[in-house]
Amino acid sequence: MTTLALLPEPLKRLFARIDAAGATERSLKMVLDHWRTKRGKRVFPGLSEIDVAQLGPLASHVFLFERCAKNDWSLKFAGDTAKQILNPPAHDPALSTLENHRIAARLRLLFEWVEQTAEAVSASFISHEQSGEILAAPLGADGKRVDAIFGGIISRRTG
Repeated sequence: MTTLALLPEPLKRLFARIDAAGATERSLKMVLDHWRTKRGKRVFPGLSEIDVAQLGPLASHVFLFERCAKNDWSLKFAGDTAKQILNPPAHDPALSTLENHRIAARLRLLFEWVEQTAEAVSASFISHEQSGEILAAPLGADGKRVDAIFGGIISRRTG
């Protein structure tokens, strides 16, 4: 469990709960279990080891981002539900171009945290128009550098 007091200030402002131990949403728990299985005894698995098809209906909530520039990530896969939440443009599906700017800001901060800690993390957010949970887990070919992020997202309109 990550204590909010130990987190960078921007993470504390955008998230109500951050947890390195597990997700609260059932579907995200199962996505995290898939990542843990693929990881085995390593720090994190590689992108090529993640098979979204194995997730069946859970794949609807899943996303895969790959590092495309120093400060940006390119969306490689988004299930139907994740795609509706992220709303990526077809021509340039980078994190910086997502139409849902609030979610993009949350993802960017989580990706930075995952990159620094090399840990999977789930985070709950609440705002006047939207609430939900995001799971972000590191992927990397050499087990030392995070090259991609595997995760999922659940969102509900609140307003």
